[in-house]
Amino acid sequence: MKSTRTMVETSLLVALSVVLFLASHFLPVIGIIISFFCPVPLVILGLKEPVQNAFTGAFVAFVLTTFVLGLLGGFFFLFGFALMGVSLGVLGRRFEKVSDILSYGFLISLSCKLVLMALVKLLTGMNPFAIDPDTLMESFNNVMGVLSGSHGEAFLETMRMQFETMSRIMVHILPAILMAASFLDCVISYVISEKIARRFRIVFLPGMPPFGEWRFPKSTLFAFFIALVLSFFGRSGNNIGVLYVVGLNLRVISMMIFLIQGLATVWYLLSKLSKDNMKRWVGILVVVMIIFVPILSMAVIMLGFLDILVDLRSKFWR
Repeated sequence: MKSTRTMVETSLLVALSVVLFLASHFLPVIGIIISFFCPVPLVILGLKEPVQNAFTGAFVAFVLTTFVLGLLGGFFFLFGFALMGVSLGVLGRRFEKVSDILSYGFLISLSCKLVLMALVKLLTGMNPFAIDPDTLMESFNNVMGVLSGSHGEAFLETMRMQFETMSRIMVHILPAILMAASFLDCVISYVISEKIARRFRIVFLPGMPPFGEWRFPKSTLFAFFIALVLSFFGRSGNNIGVLYVVGLNLRVISMMIFLIQGLATVWYLLSKLSKDNMKRWVGILVVVMIIFVPILSMAVIMLGFLDILVDLRSKFWR
């Protein structure tokens, strides 16, 4: 009886994961939102079933997806959602600390994305890391041509210069972007899975700490200082060496971490100023405003750096 129930639950979770992925693939706009829920059934599968059964279920889902979308679509499902989802479930059953689950989950997510890129290169001949700055600028100039009548020339020229600089740098910081995407993918999948599991009392996942309590280790500071050193010694004129690229990626990752730590510090202060009764939408509005206003972003990055260095929240704002 128990075996039959287990088989039925596994089949339903596998089918639900496939349906969600297909919906995210075929439905415009709303498919982007649905894609965040694709790993959830597999996270629950990893929590409820033995490891071998959970990964077998993920493989069955991969086969079903391949029948509909072809081999490339199946690989996108397997390495983009399935393996990370099942792994988060297995990790959630083995570890009690969210930091441990997310650390290993991040490494699995990153590994899956690297394998997926290698498979895309093998099957299509296209290198996902090969971004041509000239092609990006050509596309940007086409967009600017459409907007030229509604904005001043000075504004458009400033935008063009900023985008050109960004496109030249983007070629070299793809590893940092990939790592950031893997981390966000892992965190979003875990948060959604934890809330759904708790809401419907399906399984137990350790709850995420409040955003105002998020902290990164001090080792982040060493990565930042190493990045600064490499940026001085890794470049000669217009020649960009490997050390410079490594330093550039380390610096980008460090700045992202400082930004998150700074945003967590701002969230903590807002909750304290409102005596822990801050409306969530107020905090979200402040965070969005900080992200999209460059001068505020830089200030919060510095705040995050200081908080990692001396732990401002514990020493001054308790």
